[in-house]
Amino acid sequence: MSDRPPEVVGAIRLGRKTLDALAYAVLLAAAVAGTSAFFELSGEGTLFRTKFVLFWVGFALLAYASFQLRPDSPSKMESKGEFVTSGDDRQKKASGSVGAQSPTRLERLAGWLPPLRWVEVNQNDRFSTHTKQFLAAVLMLGTSMAMEFVFGIAAV
Repeated sequence: MSDRPPEVVGAIRLGRKTLDALAYAVLLAAAVAGTSAFFELSGEGTLFRTKFVLFWVGFALLAYASFQLRPDSPSKMESKGEFVTSGDDRQKKASGSVGAQSPTRLERLAGWLPPLRWVEVNQNDRFSTHTKQFLAAVLMLGTSMAMEFVFGIAAV
């Protein structure tokens, strides 16, 4: 066992989970922005459409991830026999709990790249893929806004 207090252990686990989610979000946003920028810069030489691609893909991903993150209705949980009110039992019985699915290709790529390469995150102790997609969508929308308001990329 560790001689660290439980609060410190919890903070370290939360930091690792957050780092994992941020790496995934940055990688997904960079993939969308990079692909769009590559095609646009090879044609027109501006980033005007890339800003709109980031906005619309971010908006669509935000809607999809929000829909996937919504909790099941109580009637649906009762029919599955998973409606349990105590905390530990709920985590054990829930089929869609955090870390219940195998990692996607993008999650494996994000885990292979630094800084996650140097930090071990337990597979069962990660945010869900939909949470990471929600974070990536917010990052895409923020990047689109920064491109317009901060860098002044607009129609000429």
